[in-house]
Amino acid sequence: MITIIGALSLMFLLFSHLCKAEETSQVQPSDATREYGKLIQIALTKMPDGVTGMKSTVYINAPPVVVWKVLTDYNNLKRYIPRMVESDLVEDKGNLKVIALLGEFRVFLFKKTIRVSINMHETYPSRIDYEKISGDFEVYRGAWILQMYSSGGTILTYESEIKPSFLAPDFILQGILKNDMVAGLTALKAESERLQLIDIDSASVPEK
Repeated sequence: MITIIGALSLMFLLFSHLCKAEETSQVQPSDATREYGKLIQIALTKMPDGVTGMKSTVYINAPPVVVWKVLTDYNNLKRYIPRMVESDLVEDKGNLKVIALLGEFRVFLFKKTIRVSINMHETYPSRIDYEKISGDFEVYRGAWILQMYSSGGTILTYESEIKPSFLAPDFILQGILKNDMVAGLTALKAESERLQLIDIDSASVPEK
């Protein structure tokens, strides 16, 4: 059971760089969007054939072009995504990228390794659709949606459909998914906002 939990934990932390999305558009203020600065919203749906659907949303205080840099820095995702061992850009065909990911989770003497290769279909700077090529999943597809918020920040939405190729009881899957998606989206938010601060500081330095 510990190895199953470890596998699920890592699997959902890997979500933070795979995707599907909508054209960038100006999102107008509303009661719901005002709360994006405070909350990470996560909704889970049980789908046919054992597939789990998920939709997650977070507000990031950086424009879509900056968030895009983080999402597409495929060789360096391991720097800020917890428990990721390797993240490599295997093939670059312009708007189509092939990514290989390797993650590892340890609990005492137990270790679980997760491997997956993915096609990434990029539509700059608003969409990244992804689908599994091979790896430890029967179903692994989804998207990022990057929308510009009226404040100049980004509403980042992640949608996915997933079915692991190993045993994953629903009550474990949903609990781990919620907890680790918060961790993954928080990491993406922090890295994007860090880069935005660097860009602001650089722009404020007067030229000599």
